[in-house]
Amino acid sequence: MSPIPTKFPTFLAHLTAAAALLFASACTKRETAVESGNRTQTLHVGNQSEPPDLDPHTNNSHVVSLIHDALFEGLVRLAADGTTILPGVAERWDISADGRTYTFHLRANATWSNGDPVTADDFLAAFRRFLEPKLGCEGANTVFSLLNARDFLEGRVKDFAAVGIKAPDPRTVVFTLGFRAPYFLSVLADAHLRPLHQPSLDKFNGRTTRGGKWTEPGQLISNGPFVLTEWKPNAVLVVTKNPRYWDAARVRLNAIRYYPVEDAAVEERMFRAGQLHATFSLPQAKIDAYASQRAPELRATPVLRTNFVTFSTQRPPFNDVRVRRAFALALDRERLAATTLKGRGDAAFSYVRPGVGGYSFPPFHRHDAAEAKKLLAEAGFPGGAGFPALDYTVGSRNQDDLLVAQALQQMWQQTLGVKVGIASVEFKVWLDLLRTKTFALTADTWSMGINDPVDMLALGVTGDPNNDAGWSHAPYDAAYAAIAASSDEPARRAAIAECERLIADQVPYVPVFFSVQNHLVHSSVVGWQDSAVHRIDWTAISLKP
Repeated sequence: MSPIPTKFPTFLAHLTAAAALLFASACTKRETAVESGNRTQTLHVGNQSEPPDLDPHTNNSHVVSLIHDALFEGLVRLAADGTTILPGVAERWDISADGRTYTFHLRANATWSNGDPVTADDFLAAFRRFLEPKLGCEGANTVFSLLNARDFLEGRVKDFAAVGIKAPDPRTVVFTLGFRAPYFLSVLADAHLRPLHQPSLDKFNGRTTRGGKWTEPGQLISNGPFVLTEWKPNAVLVVTKNPRYWDAARVRLNAIRYYPVEDAAVEERMFRAGQLHATFSLPQAKIDAYASQRAPELRATPVLRTNFVTFSTQRPPFNDVRVRRAFALALDRERLAATTLKGRGDAAFSYVRPGVGGYSFPPFHRHDAAEAKKLLAEAGFPGGAGFPALDYTVGSRNQDDLLVAQALQQMWQQTLGVKVGIASVEFKVWLDLLRTKTFALTADTWSMGINDPVDMLALGVTGDPNNDAGWSHAPYDAAYAAIAASSDEPARRAAIAECERLIADQVPYVPVFFSVQNHLVHSSVVGWQDSAVHRIDWTAISLKP
């Protein structure tokens, strides 16, 4: 008898089982990045722009600072609430009775990611580099409260030993201030003020050059809770848990993947598709929909960020204050907030957001179409006649940013009769334009790192690294200097108000709106806390299945 009949049912059974397995496999839902991330403690976040590099000292971008907070740690750090100062590399500190001497005591177990100890000399060398004139660090104004810091940066003091920072032994750092600055601890929590691994800098000649190979994967030695393991430009940047971090036992995440997604609409679709745990922003068109549904994923937080127009004050036509005033008075901020912003921000009638540091001032900035037309005519451009062709530069490809630019463009044309083009450029290109002052007028922002007006008012000081307007006004410089010299609170308040008034009068910058940070956070994310300074404590975050 043929053996085939007895074997055929077995073959058929196997075939049927295989088909069922294939069918089940086809019907099984594929695991999303979020689901996989929850299982492996890998956080997927949108981070808006591609980082130019990962040099903390030369960084002038808030989105890069978010990455730096994962890679590096300073003497102190910010808690998740954005205001509380916590110990970092320093386990404790002492402040003198006069508030001008700060002594920090470093942890014995603070190490670099390669195992080298973090020492006081690393901080001394970091501040020396941060104030190096050849490097041109835009954030250097944050430490001008240090004795002789500004004089060293600007060449009036040649010897760095005269600057108010000393390292008397490997575990002690002492700062001496030129004037009392109650916000100094917050300054030290700034993302700029991180130590750097000195042998790495020397290997790639990094002490007097911006960025470089020492910031790349495989080369970057850091001291924070995470280390850089992968960086595919314009695709993803990956950091993984640093086992040598002094508080590694408290860090729950194994990795963070940052995605540079400039288009908020694309980012929102990625979130809905399960590709992101958190977005950097939310398209304006979606804000109302999420808000009306009371979606728990929506986070809307007023942040200490002013969006403003910066004029190139050293180049015509904006070297004429009458032209700058005309452009400023032509802006109807209330109409902009009602018709264009729609939840993205609030109309700004002052340069610094009211309430910062407990200070508020009269609305120095206003809308006055008639006065705007008059001033432009006095400057030689009646009704816009003869006004040169120029572009309003926007360092973003985000559609919502372009909508704001178009609204301003229309206001200038309708009120003044001038035709201003819009040039949308990549973020890195925009930063170069600011550094070289090769723009006419541009959309600009400032995210405050400390809760005090001096942080932003410094942008108006002659020669300040962040004075992108190239503006110089002696009365303003004197008013800003008076803030530090004030012996009592009323005098300090008056000096701050005078700086605000002079900016409104001379118009190097025109405040447009104060930001509200709208973004999405997945329900599986635990420990994420939004704050007014929009800094994230990555060590506080974990993921639940």
